[in-house]
Amino acid sequence: KVVYKKLRTVWGWAYIHQDRIELHDKLKGIKHLETMLHEKLHLLFPDHEEKAIKRISKDIAKLLWKDGYRKLK
Repeated sequence: KVVYKKLRTVWGWAYIHQDRIELHDKLKGIKHLETMLHEKLHLLFPDHEEKAIKRISKDIAKLLWKDGYRKLK
């Protein structure tokens, strides 16, 4: 489940035991895609280091963005 709300200090947060992601409600474009992927990767791989999660989410987001993936309203 993804919940959009105003977050104070982060763009997103993953609640592993609740299988829930919170995303800042102002995220747009590739930053939205990257952040959603980033938080989902935390849910899927809770033991991975932040550095690895960042690299993987950026790489996947770039690939999807270049191929035309966008959020529909």
